[in-house]
Amino acid sequence: MTYTIIGISSSLSGQSRSQILVEYAVQRTAQITGQQGRIVDLNVLSADGLLARRSDADVTEALTQVTHARIVIVGTPIYRATYAGQLKVFFDLLPQNGLRGVVVGSIATGAGSGHLLAIDHGLRPLIASLGGLSTAHNVYVTDGAFPDKSRIPDEIGASVDTLTDELIAVAQAYTHTRGE
Repeated sequence: MTYTIIGISSSLSGQSRSQILVEYAVQRTAQITGQQGRIVDLNVLSADGLLARRSDADVTEALTQVTHARIVIVGTPIYRATYAGQLKVFFDLLPQNGLRGVVVGSIATGAGSGHLLAIDHGLRPLIASLGGLSTAHNVYVTDGAFPDKSRIPDEIGASVDTLTDELIAVAQAYTHTRGE
């Protein structure tokens, strides 16, 4: 079985909590499956390319990799009760059913627990609108639970491990049922 694992980081900063967790999840998933893993950092892609003002090879390549992935791990900080705008414009560029056959896990971070349902109310419908299959388990982390970015707390690491285990199991089952 061959599939690629893509992590999408939509944070405004280079080493945000959500990006750290997406990198960890991609690395763990790739290590367990023996497959390739890659991070698409939306923060470094061309704004004009993401807004479709002009064609951009890096944006096109990122979109292609996401549509050909078997597992996608989306990471976003929660701003104003929803996912980051970069993530929305990136997903807007995906073709209809661009996530069909892709198992998608979500990781979100926020200042407090008040935005805990942003995954269920925002990310799941976004993923479903593109034909993606969301995992049952997703990860929401508050800033206070992850104060030191140099070390992922054990409880959060265990939650990300649960997510990656589910991503792998669902991707394997989905691939098996499709006869691939």
